[in-house]
Amino acid sequence: MAKKTTLKQRIDQLPELPVETLEVAGELGYADNVPVVTIRPNKFPKPAKPPGVLPAVNLSQYEQRFYWVQVTYPRVICSHPGDLLTQPGPMFVERGTRESGRPNAGVAAIAQRERFYKLMKLKGVQLRTSLWCSVKYGPWLAMVIEQTSCIAGEPSLWQFSIVEMPEVGVTWYGQWGDIPPLPSLTVIMGDLSLFDVKHFCCPGFTFCPTTMSCIPDRVHCQDAVPA
Repeated sequence: MAKKTTLKQRIDQLPELPVETLEVAGELGYADNVPVVTIRPNKFPKPAKPPGVLPAVNLSQYEQRFYWVQVTYPRVICSHPGDLLTQPGPMFVERGTRESGRPNAGVAAIAQRERFYKLMKLKGVQLRTSLWCSVKYGPWLAMVIEQTSCIAGEPSLWQFSIVEMPEVGVTWYGQWGDIPPLPSLTVIMGDLSLFDVKHFCCPGFTFCPTTMSCIPDRVHCQDAVPA
């Protein structure tokens, strides 16, 4: 009868997690809501609003435009093993091909790329039991929100975040191409895919259903004239 191989023994055979390489994007630590170790992304300061345009011309409404875009980013998940294992299952078999690791790899190749490691130390402290780690690069679906200004000529406010990892995000003013560089993040589909647009009244204006527009607060919205 073959001797059972424990998860610990299988994990001990894995290569060490390349912590220094992965921590370019943030600090390795425990997640807030689940008992796993992951990359906690660096926090970016709130962007400064650009100087106003003079003379300022107030608009009656602004838009929020919602886009999809695909990106690659290393999702790191390290967890404690708990069960016995008789055979090396998919938790230990690297996925992907040589094409998967190339900088210009296609979406299909990137989707196959997943590597497995062990984590023996966390923040310089030896762990009692090595953790099993998975590193997958995506591709991930990201949401981009563009909010236009209520002042004519002022740049839009943009927000970017990965749907499965909302903690990975950034906010800025300007155009889509002005997105600040995020370590380890690569946009693999540069064209945004618009999927929704919402309209809102600017301060000092109220939506009038009769005219289907935003009118000044001081102006009374007339009732519709019966046909």
